Amino acid sequence: DVVNDYAATGVRGPADIVAQFTSAYAFGCEADDPLTSLAFDSSRMPGGAQLNALFSSDIGHWDVAEMAHVLPEVYEHIEHGWLDLDQLRAFTCDNAMRFYTASNPNFFTGTILEHHVHSAPNATG
Repeated sequence: DVVNDYAATGVRGPADIVAQFTSAYAFGCEADDPLTSLAFDSSRMPGGAQLNALFSSDIGHWDVAEMAHVLPEVYEHIEHGWLDLDQLRAFTCDNAMRFYTASNPNFFTGTILEHHVHSAPNATG
């Protein structure tokens, strides 16, 4: 007998794998990572999918000499044409909000972001 180690996953084909990666995972990306744009490039992803990329600051890392330089590096994605403004918003804000509210819909209740959470577009996924 051949043992199928993946039978319990419920995966029956490529679409199941895409669904898993686009709905159950979030991918942290640093400000200066040019590969971040791949998460939003639906022309290069199966089924036109987009991944849930989240801005993950490297401010606390040993190699960040000046904290004030980190956030401007995020905007370089626009300057280089790697992301458009909607994608940048998804990367720096909307995807993170969806990440936190997926497990706790009231995560931002009572904060300054509460109104934004309810008015933000569903950026990716």
